[in-house]
Amino acid sequence: MTALATGVAVASLFAAAGWAGTMLSERLYGGLQPECDGPAPVAVARWVFVAGAAGIGFVTGMHELPAWQLALLAIAVTCLAGGAATDVRVGLIPNWFTVGPLVLVLAIAAARHDLAPPLGALAGLLPFAALALASRGRGMGWGDVKLAALGGALVGTAGIFLAVAVAAAAAYAVARAGGRLRQPIAFGPYLAASIGAVLSLGTAW
Repeated sequence: MTALATGVAVASLFAAAGWAGTMLSERLYGGLQPECDGPAPVAVARWVFVAGAAGIGFVTGMHELPAWQLALLAIAVTCLAGGAATDVRVGLIPNWFTVGPLVLVLAIAAARHDLAPPLGALAGLLPFAALALASRGRGMGWGDVKLAALGGALVGTAGIFLAVAVAAAAAYAVARAGGRLRQPIAFGPYLAASIGAVLSLGTAW
């Protein structure tokens, strides 16, 4: 199979994962209402998540990864899409979309005697946890902390630093353009998208 054909195949797989993530978000958490003092809900069409996941998949497919790793990344993309879709709608990133896949990634890393994913998870966890503690969960939510830990496990220490920097810049630019710098925003979608983009460049393995 040529690199282009592999890219298209993985793009299709990840597009399905993005679609599944948004469906799970709607089925499991569609009845939740946003907090009155939380970020304003934003309606984002499902095709945005699907298209984003497909783009990540196309680039990822160029790396010729083994089947087990592609399957794991498809699960990760499902959870990134589900977490982002839930956060943008109700200001919440459920544990099912962060802790669940994080445990899976760390379990595989332990079986492979690989320290890169747990070190990456710590690199994402510790600074975000410090921010959440300092702001008492208001400036930085604990869902964002767990998402950063998952991202670190997936893309490694350098990768999560890059993803956070890109996410912060994007969130600031959007908030500034919309005149909402002093209003709460859902940071999860920016972080999930940045993790996905960095993920397409390489994983912690």
